[in-house]
Amino acid sequence: MHVTVLKEIPEDPDLSEAWNTLVLAMDNPEVFFTYQWALAASRGFQNRLSPLLFLMYDSGQLVGVVALAIDPNAPRAAFFLTSSTADYCDIVSTPENRKAVLLALLQEFQNLGLSDLVLANVPSNSATLKELPSVAGSNRFYLTSRAAYSCGVVQLEGEEQRESLLRMLATRSRDKRALKKLSTLGSVKVIHLTEPEKIGESLESIVSAQISRFLASNRVSPLVGPERRTFLRQLSDLLSQSGWLKISQLEIDGRPVAWNYGFRFGGSWFWYLPTFQMEYEHVSPGSCLLRLMVEEGARDASLRWLDLGLGDEPYKNRFANNTRETRYVHLSRGFPRHLASRARQMLTSTAERFPQLGNRLREARDFFQTAASRVHETGVVATARYSIQRAVRPLASQDEVLLFEAPELQPSEDQVNQLLPLTREHLVEASISNAGDAHTLRYLMRCANRLTKPGASGFLLQDELGRPIHFLWIAGYNGFRLSEIGHDLEPYSPSAAMIFDGWTPAAHRGRGHYAAAIRQAAVNLRREGRTAWIFSGARNVASLRGIVKAGFAYRFSLVRRSRLGRATVTRNDTTTAI
Repeated sequence: MHVTVLKEIPEDPDLSEAWNTLVLAMDNPEVFFTYQWALAASRGFQNRLSPLLFLMYDSGQLVGVVALAIDPNAPRAAFFLTSSTADYCDIVSTPENRKAVLLALLQEFQNLGLSDLVLANVPSNSATLKELPSVAGSNRFYLTSRAAYSCGVVQLEGEEQRESLLRMLATRSRDKRALKKLSTLGSVKVIHLTEPEKIGESLESIVSAQISRFLASNRVSPLVGPERRTFLRQLSDLLSQSGWLKISQLEIDGRPVAWNYGFRFGGSWFWYLPTFQMEYEHVSPGSCLLRLMVEEGARDASLRWLDLGLGDEPYKNRFANNTRETRYVHLSRGFPRHLASRARQMLTSTAERFPQLGNRLREARDFFQTAASRVHETGVVATARYSIQRAVRPLASQDEVLLFEAPELQPSEDQVNQLLPLTREHLVEASISNAGDAHTLRYLMRCANRLTKPGASGFLLQDELGRPIHFLWIAGYNGFRLSEIGHDLEPYSPSAAMIFDGWTPAAHRGRGHYAAAIRQAAVNLRREGRTAWIFSGARNVASLRGIVKAGFAYRFSLVRRSRLGRATVTRNDTTTAI
């Protein structure tokens, strides 16, 4: 067997045809194993990963394909190129050639001086798992393997099973109620998009809705990063040309409200990237879309199953009647590396068996990551000072908050940026433009949660290019909670408003956006017959400078003194902080 090693996925129609012919000859062909998927992954992650493609030939005919990648930061370890995007990964060959392909792969692996091979998400019934132990041992590789994921599947085997599934869908009251509730908003219809221009429009909506959903649940979507969005665009173009892309769109009176970015390949219909518009969350549009897709699939005799993919979301359990398991395999050269791999595996297994321990381990990891980030940003001395202050705070502390009122301010003559009401679309745009700014992303999660609650209004300052450069919130003054000192403000006036929780993304700081935004907010409130107030901690010098620069006038401060767990708050009409 001859092996060719390439450091790219070449754009070669002949290779594409031979590669996909092998995929279709596998026991369980998946769209994730195709040439198109590997090409899209290599294009999307080209700035972060280096592809390593192994092509095995026997008598001039392609008999095996292994698409791997290497992280430049760990150049001796290789892993599946598609592992971060594909629900299933595997060695591409016919089952009868799998052992020979694996043998050729590991021999070439050693020739390249590589030490670790990570095979993630290999289907548990794959011929790879059957042949790998003996092949690894004969090549002096140590092997560890553990269960990875369980994917729910709607099995569609035979007419009887299809009819039973349809009867179940027709009688299950919970799903019927959800669909009926959705129907009260208008005519419900599911369409499947195939035209390239409509696929492009739908993809933009899917990305926006997915990022918005993640923010609302205090998570950062992988789609905020440019690599994953590039990958999806490339994948859409490549799979739509092959007829394997199937975007399902749930509409109410023609308005798209939910989607599944999925695939139809080899008798399988895949639930890969589902999402929905957050404003329709109360009518469960995602579950309704899946219910209608299951019903459609049960009536399609050419379909073997609807694969619900990775993730253990409860709604999937209502439809799945089977599961598909995957395994995580790690091959190492050298016993010390093998021991390290085994230790990581044991730690992972223990955390899964004992959730409380797993939570403690994650908390410890987050603590050390936060500490490392603080040291990187402020230095060791400042971090130590901060830690000491946190440690002694419960015993004795004093905090002062200064409150300012805006006089009758006039619009700034050089003001070119407008303060706009904050929307979910703005949060999505801000997430994408600040994908590498962890602090801003945490702030945007807070904004997403606050948008769902009454009582406060968010605003956004954009520059001339439409980029988000500052955020702020406005609520009523009376009873406003000053979380810095745990104190509620006394009633002052029904027309008084408090500006709070302002934020400038790191890339736009130091340009006066804070002062410009709060001044504009004060002017707008005055036009509405309301008085603008704002506050700042006495130690926040940058904030105080911005408030004074915007034209706000100091009125009083509140000082919280804590001794041995007892706290008092007093008002001062003067302060030394400004």
